[in-house]
Amino acid sequence: MKKFGIASMVAGALTAGLLGFAGPAQADIGHHGWVIITQPNVYVPHVDTTVHH
Repeated sequence: MKKFGIASMVAGALTAGLLGFAGPAQADIGHHGWVIITQPNVYVPHVDTTVHH
């Protein structure tokens, strides 16, 4: 039973490692366009604060 527990821990660690490396591999150059589109943009109008006589 102890060997089964160790084997399941090793299998779980290998699976987590494979999934950890698979995520960044899918973030190719096409992903950057999506990130730019979904980020919020702020537009602040500039006000003339000079003194008028």
